[in-house]
Amino acid sequence: MIKKNSVLLMGSISVLLMVSLLSATNAFAQDYPTSHSVPQLPSCFQAPSPNVDWSNCTMFQNQYHFSNLSGANLSGTVMQTPLFYAVNLSGANMKNAILAGGDFSYSNLSGADLRGADLRNIDFYHANLSGADLRGANVLGARFVGVEFSNAKLSGLDMSHTNMIGADLTGAYLVNTNLSGADMRGATFITASLQGADLQQASANGGSFASSDLTGANVKGLDYSGMDMSCHGSPICQ
Repeated sequence: MIKKNSVLLMGSISVLLMVSLLSATNAFAQDYPTSHSVPQLPSCFQAPSPNVDWSNCTMFQNQYHFSNLSGANLSGTVMQTPLFYAVNLSGANMKNAILAGGDFSYSNLSGADLRGADLRNIDFYHANLSGADLRGANVLGARFVGVEFSNAKLSGLDMSHTNMIGADLTGAYLVNTNLSGADMRGATFITASLQGADLQQASANGGSFASSDLTGANVKGLDYSGMDMSCHGSPICQ
């Protein structure tokens, strides 16, 4: 009888110890989540409209042709190959957004905040990026044919081997920007800030560097035939 009671007592103690251990483990997991846990971004389904808040969203329906998204908040938003043909995104907050592989042809992104955004391989054909801030963005493989870049902040970007044919960069900030190997034929850099820019092996013939500042710019191999070279700060200026 005593032996039986002892067995039952030991069993009860084991159960209590197991329950305590499981409770402690769950509490630890809640207080100290593993480093492998990845937060899931919410998906947003609001209809496109001016000032819409799509911040930190994961978007799966990414075709918004001819929509008005002026002043929209897309900061931190993740979109898979978004299609924004002729969309009004003026003044939009797109900071740190992931938009790689998209199409923003003919869209208005004037004054948009694109700092730190993933803009790789995006087609900005004839888009308006005047006054936009792209500092810290990843624009590798992006296409900027005929883009309006006047007064845009492009300092420090890697725009090497980029297609910028016919782009208007009047008054743009391109300090320390890498433009090596870029195709900038017919592009205008009037009054642009190009201090310390890398222009090696770039093609800029037929365009204009009028009144631009090329102080410290690397112009080795730059094709500037037929350009207005009334710039300053570099031996190639006239």
